[in-house]
Amino acid sequence: MLREPKTLAGDASVAEVREQLANPKVQLVLLADGRAFKGAVTALPAEAEPALAYADRDPETIPPDASDDDAFARATASPNRRVIVLDDDRNLLGLLCLNQSRTGFCQS
Repeated sequence: MLREPKTLAGDASVAEVREQLANPKVQLVLLADGRAFKGAVTALPAEAEPALAYADRDPETIPPDASDDDAFARATASPNRRVIVLDDDRNLLGLLCLNQSRTGFCQS
């Protein structure tokens, strides 16, 4: 798990999100205010504003105490190879990320 995944503020501009998504290694942009998870953006339409309006508010998540097998299975099943780690209060704790070959977890 990436314990300090890259995030943008919940009120991030579309330009900020587009800049992150332009990086081919970025599969989704996490929006959070501090640790409070707001949403995850995987794509934005041309006329999008603000970015949070296009965020998935209920993306694939996993609790921090999930087993390694469960974490790997859920990340493998995710179309973007990512699963967001949230606590019971929906605070962002990290991001599970599989490499492109889906053979192991990403390194920070």
